[in-house]
Amino acid sequence: MLDVLIRSALDIVRRAERLIEAARGLLDRHDLGESERYELDYEIERLSDAVLAVEEAVRSLARRSERWPQAARVHALQTTLH
Repeated sequence: MLDVLIRSALDIVRRAERLIEAARGLLDRHDLGESERYELDYEIERLSDAVLAVEEAVRSLARRSERWPQAARVHALQTTLH
């Protein structure tokens, strides 16, 4: 179940990164005013920061989840020995 959640979250991150690239392409258009460009650039940066934070959190969760079965076995062994 957790692996499905991690894969789905990483898929969302990839989609958001593609959206960011498409939005950056809009910055090159000449029909945007200066204030519109500024606002779009600001929102792109905010989205980029959010995507980076989510990606780091998901990858951290993935690393920790890989260690959970190992920790559970150690805990079970220690509990059995006491």
